[in-house]
Amino acid sequence: MRIRSFAAWIALASLFFLTGGLSFVSAKDGFVGAQGKSDQPNVSAGEQKAAEAITSAPDPAAKLKAGAAFIKKYPKSTLRSRVAQALANDIAAVKDATQKISLAQEYQGVFKEPSDQELILPILLDGYGDANRIDEAFATGTEFLKSNPDAIRVLVRLLVLGTGQAKQRNGKFVEQSLQYGAHAIQLIEAKKIPPGMDDVTWKFFETNLPGMYQSMGILNLVKGDRVEAKARFTRATELAPNDPFNYLMLIDIFDAEYQDAAKRYQSMPSGKAKNDEYPKVMAALDKVIDTLARAIALCEGNARLEQARQQSLKDLETYYKYRHNNSTEGMQQLIDKYKVTAKP
Repeated sequence: MRIRSFAAWIALASLFFLTGGLSFVSAKDGFVGAQGKSDQPNVSAGEQKAAEAITSAPDPAAKLKAGAAFIKKYPKSTLRSRVAQALANDIAAVKDATQKISLAQEYQGVFKEPSDQELILPILLDGYGDANRIDEAFATGTEFLKSNPDAIRVLVRLLVLGTGQAKQRNGKFVEQSLQYGAHAIQLIEAKKIPPGMDDVTWKFFETNLPGMYQSMGILNLVKGDRVEAKARFTRATELAPNDPFNYLMLIDIFDAEYQDAAKRYQSMPSGKAKNDEYPKVMAALDKVIDTLARAIALCEGNARLEQARQQSLKDLETYYKYRHNNSTEGMQQLIDKYKVTAKP
C-alpha cells in the first residue's frame, strides 16, 4: 500500500511552520529607560527629548516621522542604532500589509546604513508576503542579497516565503528558496554571527535551525528530490528528536523506498539473488514500522495531529501484522518505547 498521497502530506505540512515570526528584528524593543532616561553615555538633552518624542508618538507612522527628525538632527547619536531597531520592531507589528510595506519603504529612505537595511528588509518581505506579492518579495530580497550575501534575516525570510508557496503547490520559488535556505543553515552552523547582532537574536536563529531543515525537506519533496528530502528531515530529527512532524514526513519517504524495494524484489527471477534481496526488503519495511511508531508516540496529545496519528495507527497495524504473522502483539510496547517521558 501507499501510505500518504502528495495532497495529504501538503495538507499535513500546512499545519507547520518555522517557530515564531522569522522577521525577528531584535530583543531590544526600546531605547529610553523606565524613568525617561537613556542608558547610553554622552546623550545630550536635545537627543533625549527627540528620543522621547519617538516613544510618545501615537502610532508607527508618527514614530517613524519623529525618528526621521531625530536622525536628521542627530545622525551620529549613540542612540541611533537603538532608534533604528525600535522603529523596525514597531513596523513589524503593523497588521495591515499595505501599511507595513509603505512604512518599511519609508524607513529605507531614512535609515540608509547597511545594517538598517538588513533590519527592515525582512519586514518589507513580510508585507509583500501578506499582500501576496511574492514576486516582488523575491525580486527585492534577491537584489539585496547581491551586495549582502550573508544577510541571514533576509535569507531565512525568503526560505519561509518560498516554503509557504510550496505548501500552496506553487513551485516557482523552490530553487531560490533551497539556495537561500542552504546558505542560511551554513552560516548558522558555522556560527557566523553578523556584526552587531545581539545574542538573543542569534539564539533565535539557532533555535529555528530544525525548522529550517524541515522547510528544506518540504522544498525538496516539491522538487521531487526524495534523497535530499530524506537527508533534510533526518537532520531535523537529530536536532529536534521530539518533533513529530519530521517523522510523519519520513514515513512517506521510507514507505516509498519500501515500495520500490518490494517491486524490485517481486520482478526478480527466483534464485540466490532474489533470496539475498528479501532481507533488504524486510529491513526497509521495518524502518517504516519503526518511524510510524515514533510518529504515533510523539503525536499523542497534539490535537492538530490527531487525524495524522489515527491514520498512522491504521498504517502501523497493517504493516505490523504483515511483519508479525497477523499479530499486533508487541505493537503498543513499540509505540510506548518512543513516548517522551515527562521531566519531574
